[in-house]
Amino acid sequence: MPGWKTSSSEQPPTEKELYCPRNFYLGISIGPILTLVGLDLFIFHFLSDIQDYYKFKDTVPTPVIKVLKVELSVGEDNTEEVSVNYEYKTNGKIYTGDRASIYRGRDNFGSFHRDLYQRIKLFQENKSDELVCYVNPQNPAESVIDNSSRPSRFLAELVFSLIALGWGLNMCIGTLLNKKRYFKSDQ
Repeated sequence: MPGWKTSSSEQPPTEKELYCPRNFYLGISIGPILTLVGLDLFIFHFLSDIQDYYKFKDTVPTPVIKVLKVELSVGEDNTEEVSVNYEYKTNGKIYTGDRASIYRGRDNFGSFHRDLYQRIKLFQENKSDELVCYVNPQNPAESVIDNSSRPSRFLAELVFSLIALGWGLNMCIGTLLNKKRYFKSDQ
C-alpha cells in the first residue's frame, strides 16, 4: 500500500521467538480444547438437530387439546426461547408434551421464537381454532409443535463447529509436527 509507514519497532517475530518452548505448551494445551469444543458443537448440536428434524419430518399432525403453559424468555444477549407444556391425544391416550420445536436452546435468528410463541398463545387464549403437534410414531410420548427446517440455524451450527474443530486440529497437528523446532538447542 503506497504511503503506508511501519515503525521499525514492529518487526515480525524471529524464528527463535516463534518456536520457543512456551509456544509449544500453549499450542498443545489450547488445541485439544478447541477440538473438543468443535466436536461438541458438531455432535451435540448440529447432528442432534439434524436427527430431530428427520425424526419429526414426516410425522402426522395431531391436534393439541390444551396448552397448559407457554412463555417466551429473552436473554441479556437478545436470544429467545419458547417454553411450553401442552396436552395431545394419540392412540386413545392423553400425553403431555414440552417441546416447542425440534431445536433445543436459545437463538436470535430472525423472529422464529416470537412467531411460534404468538401462535401458541393465540390458541391458549382461544383466539385460534387449531394448534397441532407432531408426534414421534415410535414413541408417542415424544412430540414437537413446530417441525419446520431452519437452514440458518443448521448452517450457523455447522460453520461454528467446523471453525472450532479446524483451528483446534490445526494447532494440535502443527504444534506436534514442529516439536523438534520448539526444543532445538541454541548452539
